[in-house]
Amino acid sequence: MPTCGEAIVPLLEQFGVEVVFGIPGVHTLELYRGLTGSRIRHITPRHEQGAAFMAAGYGIVSGRPGVCLLITGAGLTNAATAVASAYHDSQPLLILSSATATADAGRGHGSLHDLPDQQRFMASICGSSRTIDRPEQLPDALVEAFTVFDSSRSRPVHIGIPIDVLDQECEPMTLPVAAETVTGTVDQVALERAAELLAVAQNPILLLGGGAVDGGTAALRIAAAVGAPVVTTTNGKGIVPDSHPAALGSTLTLEPVYSALTEADVVLAVGSEFSEVDYYYAPGVPAPSGRLIRIDIDPSQLDRRPLPDVALIGDAAKLLDRLADLLETRTPSTAVALAGERAARLRAGLRWWPDASTYFPVLDAIAAALPDDAVIAADSTQLAYVANAYLPASRPRSYLCPAGFGTLGPALPMAIGAKIAAPQRPVACLVGDGGLLFTIQELATAAELGLPLAVILWQNHGYGEIRDAMTAAGVPHIGTDATAHNYRQIAAGFGCNTARPQTLDHVTKAIATAFAADQPTVIELAADRFLSKR
Repeated sequence: MPTCGEAIVPLLEQFGVEVVFGIPGVHTLELYRGLTGSRIRHITPRHEQGAAFMAAGYGIVSGRPGVCLLITGAGLTNAATAVASAYHDSQPLLILSSATATADAGRGHGSLHDLPDQQRFMASICGSSRTIDRPEQLPDALVEAFTVFDSSRSRPVHIGIPIDVLDQECEPMTLPVAAETVTGTVDQVALERAAELLAVAQNPILLLGGGAVDGGTAALRIAAAVGAPVVTTTNGKGIVPDSHPAALGSTLTLEPVYSALTEADVVLAVGSEFSEVDYYYAPGVPAPSGRLIRIDIDPSQLDRRPLPDVALIGDAAKLLDRLADLLETRTPSTAVALAGERAARLRAGLRWWPDASTYFPVLDAIAAALPDDAVIAADSTQLAYVANAYLPASRPRSYLCPAGFGTLGPALPMAIGAKIAAPQRPVACLVGDGGLLFTIQELATAAELGLPLAVILWQNHGYGEIRDAMTAAGVPHIGTDATAHNYRQIAAGFGCNTARPQTLDHVTKAIATAFAADQPTVIELAADRFLSKR
């Protein structure tokens, strides 16, 4: 008879889980007993934060929830930053963890890895967190988690299993028949009203956030029907190809695109929070002066700023398809060209923030090495801040930038997760020298797995963005020179290839070579060299 820990693994297989990320511990031995002989692949990072970021990268690229196996207490607190990042960016993660033994939980007995209240701790950074008291509760808990992933706003879900429950013998478990997902009835009146507003709009614009990830084709049908350019948030980057005539990319922080959003007579905003992170370089969150139509799967978003004139609750791709069907029967065919003309005028007038253009040559060199199907994971670093708006993207789920929580270090582990999800696609990450030190140990994971990642290291000698902010605020530079003496030696020690290009042509060649290698390549770009090439 299997233990509860063993019995969990076949349940995960039934949900189609193919990969889990985690570091084994004495509290999770029964889960690992269950993995023995399973078709589920286990990836061992070098830190639990890496596990959760890898799972997030895997989830974005694959379109399926990433799964982590974590130990009680310490494993969860180590992963907490990455879990909170997934919460802010609406990414589906399943966090399965052990928990303090039932007899000791909450009693302050000093148990190994104990947290005062693990469930409440995780509830603060997850969509839901529950603790299993008996093995037979697990199938329902998993069905509930995957139902949430499939039918509502994606957020991490945590399930904790006390170590004594993991050790209990139980009958093999099967999944209950899932209740039919209630997706809600489309508000046909609101849908018709949205179509009416867009059909008569003289100056419409579409804004796509991360919640519209699967709605790009329908969004372009709407753009063609009403003559509207399409702009995305950073989380929405690639939902429509930047090469499309109607596309403005993720330039919404720049003038005149920012003003176009505020001055449009109708804005169709899909799957966007209208958060300050989306408008990082802008004066603030734009308040559309015309009519605002919002589509979101999360009803609570539609009660927040800015309040819409028309609110549509539900799956973005399906609602966009229905809206496109309505519009294509009532708008002139001449609008197709109009969308491209309006987008071209806005692109021609783009005004970048100070010094952004100094990064363009190196980003052009990077772009020259990227095939259309490449995946990019971007960290918090000056090169990536410009890349978020400047670097072209051709596909959804191809640009990973966990901007919501704004932490350092996610790019490398997210790139690892992305490569595991799509081994046939080239994967690169953009990371600063300061940020890489947060998760540099995951170079060992990538090397062990033989992943041909291009790790593009922007070497600006520490925290360059913070230095600039201190200068602007009149604060002396304190604590910003946090770097390492020789990243190439460190990378080689982890088993990686290295390169330090001296010209822009060499940057392109180094990335192309990295994609063809059989292990990661750390490509160090010295900021003082490439920014001096005006």
